[in-house]
Amino acid sequence: MARRVFFSFHYDDVADFRVNVIRKSGVLRHKGNTSKFIDKSLWEAARLKSKQALQEVIDDGLNGCGITALLIGSETVDRKWVRYELVKSLIEGKGILSIHLNRIRSRSTGKISSKGVNPLSKLKLRVDSECEKIYFYELIGRKWFPFELIPYVNNRQKNSVIFSNGGFWKQSQCGREFKFSELFPQEYCWVNDDGYNNFPTWVEKAARQVGR
Repeated sequence: MARRVFFSFHYDDVADFRVNVIRKSGVLRHKGNTSKFIDKSLWEAARLKSKQALQEVIDDGLNGCGITALLIGSETVDRKWVRYELVKSLIEGKGILSIHLNRIRSRSTGKISSKGVNPLSKLKLRVDSECEKIYFYELIGRKWFPFELIPYVNNRQKNSVIFSNGGFWKQSQCGREFKFSELFPQEYCWVNDDGYNNFPTWVEKAARQVGR
């Protein structure tokens, strides 16, 4: 089955060529995988215009994609728009796949980098006791704050499935909270876990987790 994949990453990892290693590896065609790559360089141009313009470009990029591949560099964890992409992905019932880039060597220095913190560990959600709303929070320093870009969403179908595709949210989740990293715990290293050969398998696993 063809999968359309949205890639979320810090633009500095493009400049240092780590993201480009994946883009140019042929992985999107490997073993018959025909996933669509969404080029984040377009989003950087939108940032120069306005917040609304950037959100619209990201939302358009996410549209039709079933999986978000989170490419984690040393500083990805603190990028506001990466967090936005992850929250939107969860709201839309997409699978989220975490891949560490640190062992891909820098084009400029030839060195590997320190392993970055997964941004999923800095995001959480809370379902209200009536299952009417889902609130989102981000960890800043040591405190949790409402996620400014998307503070909450209304439940799509009260007392039944919360998210549109019905992946793993049922009424029993009312009144509970979860870190995103608890919902999507699997992490991979592009180099050590042989992403070139295994990426299509990772995509399928992420898709099945959310019922896609």
